[in-house]
Amino acid sequence: MIARLGLLAALTLLAGWLRFSATSFGLPDKYRPDEEYLVSRALGFTEDWNPHFSVYPAAQMYLQHALLRVYARVAQPEARNFQEAYAPSGGALAHLLGRRLSAAFGTATVPAVYWAGASAGGPLAGLTAAALVALVPIHVRESRYATTDAAAVFWITLAVGFVLAMVRRRRYRDYLAAGGLVGLATATKYPAGAMLAGIGIGHFEARWREGRSLLRGIFDLRAYAALYLAVVVFLAATPYFVLDWQETVRGFEYQRGFVAGGIGNPYSGYGWSWLLGRAMPDGFGLGCELLFGAALLWGLVRPRPGTLALAASVAVACLGMTSSHYVFYRYIVVPLPALAVLAGLLVADVLATRAYLTVRQQAAIAALFLAVLLLPAAVRDVKLIRLLGREDTRTLARKWIVEHVPRGARIAMTDATPYGKPQLPGDYRLIPFAPLATLRSQGVHWVLSDSSPLRFYSPGPSGTQLAELQAEATLAFDVDPVKPGAPEPVFDAADAFYAPLRHIASMTRPGPRIRIWKLNEERAAVAPEPGAAAGWRNGAPGGGSFR
Repeated sequence: MIARLGLLAALTLLAGWLRFSATSFGLPDKYRPDEEYLVSRALGFTEDWNPHFSVYPAAQMYLQHALLRVYARVAQPEARNFQEAYAPSGGALAHLLGRRLSAAFGTATVPAVYWAGASAGGPLAGLTAAALVALVPIHVRESRYATTDAAAVFWITLAVGFVLAMVRRRRYRDYLAAGGLVGLATATKYPAGAMLAGIGIGHFEARWREGRSLLRGIFDLRAYAALYLAVVVFLAATPYFVLDWQETVRGFEYQRGFVAGGIGNPYSGYGWSWLLGRAMPDGFGLGCELLFGAALLWGLVRPRPGTLALAASVAVACLGMTSSHYVFYRYIVVPLPALAVLAGLLVADVLATRAYLTVRQQAAIAALFLAVLLLPAAVRDVKLIRLLGREDTRTLARKWIVEHVPRGARIAMTDATPYGKPQLPGDYRLIPFAPLATLRSQGVHWVLSDSSPLRFYSPGPSGTQLAELQAEATLAFDVDPVKPGAPEPVFDAADAFYAPLRHIASMTRPGPRIRIWKLNEERAAVAPEPGAAAGWRNGAPGGGSFR
């Protein structure tokens, strides 16, 4: 018992270190897309609780708001309103606290999944599930952002435990707990509603194990009580889903176009080939994906109480992802708790069939197997922490521009996408690229480009643009985070986050390659004296080249 608790504590501490490390990445600049949707609204709840935004449900916004209020009251009790505590940093402190709230949810998921697995299959199943969640790269990564994913996975994990309990024990309290937790998870992230399928299938599985007919199961009020509580908790945690129905409809109509047609990104994907061939290998690791697949099959062929319910929730979550044309790797965290518990049950079942093995021997074999399986994941986790701890290329570019480009200057950009651009003070103005003669006539002297393996968001200059710049401008700044000759980093091509999932060591820092050119003056009638030209590559003042 003591050894078991010690292992769980060690896994939880390891998970916490991995998730809380590098949560300050990029700040005061904000480089994690989607954080602003939550943090800005968490800061904005003053006169009412309406987020005026329905693309995300509001539960996590309210939790962030509560944390920000409490912190402000403790840190600055004399402030007139809680926003004053975050104004000096431009909201960076609010983003940091939001990220650490997510890291806390991500860390707490490890003992939660242990409880779910151990209650269904014993300590070995629980520890296996906990080790998988503690180290699987996509969950570690998403637990350090001020978004909805880590919190939703925590509530889903608790719901998984109660779904398993309601199949085993068939008590009203387990039904109600499962329903309430699914409602809370869905109020945090809509796709978490896939767990409703687990409640439904689990209900009929329980009736079947009681020897009752499916028809009698239809009239059993426990399932309806769970569904009712799920709806009540969902509406209580995100009430403006109904109270501002017009905004809800507008948000879903907005999203429906992307789901049906995508965003025209030729580098991203969707469907089963994307899920099984890209998202899961890149997000879980190939070894974990294969283990999860085997565990899902095992749960169907050799079912324990509740495994059919978990398989149903996984299937619905995967069908939701594969039917959309606009999906992100982070969506695969939704079925992760069920998959981890199923994997724990598989490992425990396989070792339990070896009657000649003692309990300690079984634990040692499981530990060795998990160490081999998860070592690559742990290495990736640490590499990402180290990468995010280094200054972003966009931050370097911002600092260089503030130091070398006159305030208020207009800077031409070779493409219009904002994500790969430095976040400049408001008196600078980024304008579209035009022929250099036109830019000169408009008083523009600087051109900026960003390029990255994330080609949809940072395509870099076109061949024509580059040729014109090389002929009529001087490259004054160049920071390229990708090591020459290294394997190309692997990103989620749909997500404008400039830290890779694989080949992390191929980059020296996060961000795209950023180049800044200064336009040459109109050609003089008299050629310059020999030796008068000096370039940034030779260490001229005001230039820069970074790796």
